[in-house]
Formats: sequence, structure tokens, C-alpha cells
Amino acid sequence: MGTPRVRRDPAPAAKAPARSSSARKAATPKGRSAVATTGPGAPDSVGGAADGRGRGTPGGTGNPDAPDLADGDNGGAPAAKRVLRSQGRRTMRRLLDAAMTAFDRRGYHATRVNDIVEIAKTSHGTFYLYFSNKEDLLRALVAEAAADSQKIYESFSTLPSPGGTPQWEDVRGWVQAYSELWTRYAPLFRVWAELVTVDRELGRTIRHTFSRISYALTVRIGPDSSGHELDPTAAGLAALAMLDRFHYLREFVGKPVDDTALDTLTTMLYRALFDPNA
Repeated sequence: MGTPRVRRDPAPAAKAPARSSSARKAATPKGRSAVATTGPGAPDSVGGAADGRGRGTPGGTGNPDAPDLADGDNGGAPAAKRVLRSQGRRTMRRLLDAAMTAFDRRGYHATRVNDIVEIAKTSHGTFYLYFSNKEDLLRALVAEAAADSQKIYESFSTLPSPGGTPQWEDVRGWVQAYSELWTRYAPLFRVWAELVTVDRELGRTIRHTFSRISYALTVRIGPDSSGHELDPTAAGLAALAMLDRFHYLREFVGKPVDDTALDTLTTMLYRALFDPNA
């Protein structure tokens, strides 16, 4: 008989050498962060963990367009929903203005995120730090326009003193205020009827904005404002429609809405709605 075989346990597998941090970073798939995406230490901008102000810690990219967040705001949502410092507000403003330029050139539905970032001279990564998508940016723009329209509502509602009859100068101030709002947000105002189809909440915001301005006019017109037999609600909406379409058509035919044009609008509205001698 031969020498009996000795049974041996299989040799343990050799442990892979620990990889350095640089090796782990190299093995991370492109486009994915090597750190957790939620919880403490999650990145708020490209490269590095958030430091509470939207900038990467040392070793990050130092992206100048990363959201500059207020202290205590650790991110986790597009910057449109967060409290920003001055640098973040400037970057967000640049994106909003670029979007209005793109909407003006191509229309909302034909505009792509790429069009916006090219005009803003920034990157797709920066865009998505501030907005979830194009629709999210549009909602921010509409919300901003709605907030600015509050000034128009207050102007229509508070001048003149309660019970007083508006004078030509009062109406001129209202027309000027509306003209400035329309000019500022012209790319939205031109297509507001189209934008209400993007989603229901956006449609409600747009309708509410125009309804508030129309209602403020209705209150100022009143049943006894000029001695004419007018339905104040219909008159207020008609006045708003004239202001809106006048600006649209004036731009369409290539003529500026200058002081002469605004004076003419004012005189028409004042005589129709407030002048007892007209």
C-alpha cells in the first residue's frame, strides 16, 4: 500500500490589498459620487461634502456656480426651494433671465435645458443644482411674476384714498406699473394662455395673478366711479385685456411702448371709466 493521503483544508483566499482613497475614486463610475448622497456629509455641489453653505470642502472642485446657501441649510432640494446667499442668488438669477431669453427665441415647449445653460454660460450640472427640470424653472419664474404683480394689485387698490375718485394721474401710475411688469416678463405674458397647460398648479397661479389685477381694477371702478352704467367686473377685465394686448400688438408691429403710447392708454381708460364729463 502506498503512503496514505493527508487531507488538507483549502488554503484561505488571499485578501485583496486595501485600496487607497485615490484608487477608490478612480473606480467610482463616472457621474456618481464616491460619498453618500443623503445624510450628514452628503455633497451639495460637485466634489466634496457640503459645508452648510453649498460649497465643497477642501479638495472639491470649488464650483463658483454652486448654490451659496444660508447657514444651517444643508440642501437636499433644488436651490429654488432653499435660502440662498448672494452668490447663489446671482447664479439663479442668471439662469432665470437666460430662460426668458430662450423662451422668447424658441418658445417654451421648444426650449431645452441646453439652450438655457448656453445663454447663461454655465453647465448642465449647475442648472440641476438649482432646478429639477425646465418645468421647475418655469414655476419659479411664474411665482416671481406673481409676486411682482402684487405691487400692481396694491397700486390699483390703494390709489386714491378709499372713497375718492381716481384722477388722470392715478390712472397713469397704474398704467405705468402694469407696463413695467409686462415688459419685465414679456416672454411669459405673450404665451400665458399656453403655459396654463403645463400643469394645473401653474395654471391656477397664472389665473390668480390676472384675476387679482382685474379685481383691483373692478374695486376702483365701482358702480359710481364715472356716472356711466357699467358692470365693474366686465369693465375691469376689459381694461386689463386692453393693457395686455396693446403691449403684445405694439411689440408685434415693432413699435415701442413709450410715454406717448402710455399717455394715450391712460386717457382712454380714464375717460371711459372715471371721467364724469366724458
